[in-house]
Amino acid sequence: MSKILMIVGSDRKHSFNAQLAREIVKEIGDRAETEFLDFSNIPFINQDEEFPAPESVEEARKAFKEADGVWLVTPQYNASYPGRVKNLLDWISRGTEKGVRESAISYGVKFTVSSAADGAREGVLPKAVELGKFTGMDVMDEPIAAVPLSAESWQTDTLVLSDADREAIAGQVSAFLDFIR
Repeated sequence: MSKILMIVGSDRKHSFNAQLAREIVKEIGDRAETEFLDFSNIPFINQDEEFPAPESVEEARKAFKEADGVWLVTPQYNASYPGRVKNLLDWISRGTEKGVRESAISYGVKFTVSSAADGAREGVLPKAVELGKFTGMDVMDEPIAAVPLSAESWQTDTLVLSDADREAIAGQVSAFLDFIR
């Protein structure tokens, strides 16, 4: 059975993107195994600490390596992804052998991204796709679920999904499952 590593780019208590990630996992159902990556303890990247890498970085690298696919679900901060997402992917894209860039865990990782954010299709999603490609990941950039946040979502702190949103999620799930096989 395929294994998908889920990464949520927000640690907010009622994160819309964590809610979206749970909806994605529900849609995946028993078609793949899913695991959420906790990367809250990964330090800011620092070349002085790169060899040996901190234990939290090694754990994240191991999770990436063991996954058949990685799915980033991220909010949009100033038309891009949060710094914590960039920091994680910076660590993953660094070589595990000194001076050997090709030893980076990111090379060849099957990757996709979704977002619950207003304007995500024009802002965070293209930038996250670009970052994935730049770091050597094998990126599935279409279809992508970009869920606009409704006024009701903002008022209730609960992600409200339309039928079109659910169809987009289902479409991306099916496509990604095919992509990682």
